[in-house]
Amino acid sequence: MAEHNSQPKATGPALHLLVLRCQAGDERAFARLVAVYGPRTLGYLRGLVGDAAEDVQQEVWLAVYRGIARLVNPSAFRTWLYRTTRHRALDYLRKERRERELIADVPMETAEVAAPEGEEPRVTEAMLEALSKLGTAHREMILLRYRDEMNYAEIGLVVGCSIGTVRSRLHYAKQRLQELAIQEGHRERIT
Repeated sequence: MAEHNSQPKATGPALHLLVLRCQAGDERAFARLVAVYGPRTLGYLRGLVGDAAEDVQQEVWLAVYRGIARLVNPSAFRTWLYRTTRHRALDYLRKERRERELIADVPMETAEVAAPEGEEPRVTEAMLEALSKLGTAHREMILLRYRDEMNYAEIGLVVGCSIGTVRSRLHYAKQRLQELAIQEGHRERIT
């Protein structure tokens, strides 16, 4: 494996050893984990929390730093990381919802101002718009499966559901994306 490629990789035994080194307090090993998985978790977070992804990302890696020593099976690091990332995103979304509810309860004399959802043109604008129209559970499935290239079992471990539920959510998410593409006049087939 080349050490200096554009997308560093740490899988299998290399990942296992890297996690063991982190558990022993090796800060360089932790920096390597962040370099390998940071962009992946940031992309996952962008799909879940939008512009707040970088802030939530900091919370994720702080939680990983504090909790990696308690990880019993270093080979399960990837699913543990994504589960931790998911929990931090859900915490953020719950907090944001509570804040919105509080603000909605306060009478406003000024004109309504909707906070723009910041979408970076990473893929295509139409794709991002369609993804944003999916429910959180379906959007999460699409992102984990196709962007993060997880298999059904890994997705099930990350989100805490059965493989059957993963398959079902993916099916309905793709079906909904197809409907949205047709509504918007895009004729590409979503597979």
